[in-house]
Amino acid sequence: MDTPVDSVTLKSQYAAQVAADLERNSAEHERLSSEIAALREQLAVLEDNRALLLSMRQTLGGDAAGDATTENGGVSGSGDGSSAQREVATLSATRKARKKADAAGGKRKGAESVGSRPRRQRVRETGVPTLRELVRDDLAQHGEPRSAAEVTAALSQALPEREIKPTVVRSTLESLVAKGQAHRTKQQKSVFYSAVTTDAATTNAASDADEPSEARAS
Repeated sequence: MDTPVDSVTLKSQYAAQVAADLERNSAEHERLSSEIAALREQLAVLEDNRALLLSMRQTLGGDAAGDATTENGGVSGSGDGSSAQREVATLSATRKARKKADAAGGKRKGAESVGSRPRRQRVRETGVPTLRELVRDDLAQHGEPRSAAEVTAALSQALPEREIKPTVVRSTLESLVAKGQAHRTKQQKSVFYSAVTTDAATTNAASDADEPSEARAS
């Protein structure tokens, strides 16, 4: 028969085990969130490249068809007049199709360059810093580790005209950690972030030029 002392000891052991499992669960959740943010950036880049490659393939396919038709026309032209007329008509139709493909490719490229990252273009035109730059500057100015809530409160107070969401700030902080531009530490059940002061931060900052649209928010 278990005594009260044994019951208390067993309960304490279960509580310690649950706390340890919860700690591991939180750490794994943060790690996966960071990896997901990095994968989303890579996916956005791949999607942009895929759209460009598809447009180029369509354009190059039209050119190849035009070249093949021209060669066939040169051979059959030495036959009778009706064959030459058919070849001329085919060549004309191919050229029209190629022009349409070139026009469609140009519109697609223009839509990608203008519509894929409208927020980054607006930011560049108005000279307003991006959220990534604001978060990184906040960490650098304070020096000591700060939580995502503290960074959000500071930015919201400094820029009341901008809608800064805590979830976006946390994703931005995790993205900085993934790029080696910030450190993440954990104190008890809270997560804190601090700026990277080494030369690696300067090197990694150059990748901001290729930042996908998800990482930039107003």
